[in-house]
Amino acid sequence: MHSRMIEVICLGSFSVSDSEQGRSEHNSRCSIANQHEETGVAIATTNRGTIILLSFLLWTLVPSGLLATTRNSMTIDQIAGDAELIFEGEVLSHEARREPTSNIIYTYVVFAVRDVIKGDFSGTELELRFTGGTLGNEIVEISGLTLPAEGERGIYFIESTTRNLLNPLLGWSQGHYLIQEENGVRSINSLNRDPITAVRAVSNIPTTLRRAPRLVEAHTEVADGIVSVPRGSATATEEAMTVEQFKDAIRSLLP
Repeated sequence: MHSRMIEVICLGSFSVSDSEQGRSEHNSRCSIANQHEETGVAIATTNRGTIILLSFLLWTLVPSGLLATTRNSMTIDQIAGDAELIFEGEVLSHEARREPTSNIIYTYVVFAVRDVIKGDFSGTELELRFTGGTLGNEIVEISGLTLPAEGERGIYFIESTTRNLLNPLLGWSQGHYLIQEENGVRSINSLNRDPITAVRAVSNIPTTLRRAPRLVEAHTEVADGIVSVPRGSATATEEAMTVEQFKDAIRSLLP
């Protein structure tokens, strides 16, 4: 059994390093610290095949050894401002492929682009690469990374359409919002399926009253300034923002 660890020092978005070839893809917020041959990428063989769990460790600001299910919090102002592309779309397909040099599985997700909220994109479909996926009997999972599901409709904040990031969605769950339609009304939910009720520009809030930057769960949290209510609450349906209201609120944050 062979395993290895990829340590990631990161203040923002994660990236992937191909240490065997001496290459790395990352932005200014991240760097690859090291790569070891023991633990971290735990490979377990079962009678159904091989399951691989990539454990990317976040060493900055957190105790050594904590799995990278957490990320730095971001405001909706930052998410909207830093995203290269923001669009309403629908997931058309998934395709898992293996990278020959690193032997890591990636999932290529094709989106139908229904409405561009920000960015220079004129096509009708967009393919993005996410780290992890299932290929044959082999499963690669990144802790905290939620792949957009086939058939899913949502609003997506894309950090980069060209760089090879672990997750191209800016802020992970903070840049991933789901569309739900009920009785002909399209509303917007968090990735955790809690209805979104308001979008508030954090830049308009006095500094002394803002929430301090902190570590948040990578697969459940919304950006600061996004207000949500628990799904199933008595007023959730009445309070939820429509998709058009949400998009107008995001557009209002842009220069």
